[in-house]
Amino acid sequence: MYDALQTLMNWNIMPILFGAAVLLILIDYFFPVDYPAYLGYFCFAAGMFFALPFGILVSLLLAVVIWVVLLVLHRVWFSRYLTNAPSAERVR
Repeated sequence: MYDALQTLMNWNIMPILFGAAVLLILIDYFFPVDYPAYLGYFCFAAGMFFALPFGILVSLLLAVVIWVVLLVLHRVWFSRYLTNAPSAERVR
């Protein structure tokens, strides 16, 4: 497992995940569903897993906490700004 994680680090997976997160959250701005943002939050949390300087278990737990916090923030606060798509009011 350590070899697989090291291979991902050698492929620069962290900036790829952060870029995908930003792209998916921006895509969510144009669609009335929240699934791209949820996937973007997951990509951000996975990128944080690789960015955190702790062991695998601690980094995994912190990444899960970051993902849950982003999901809660989305429901409470971010959804006001990410629901600008046409006909977004009819879907919700």
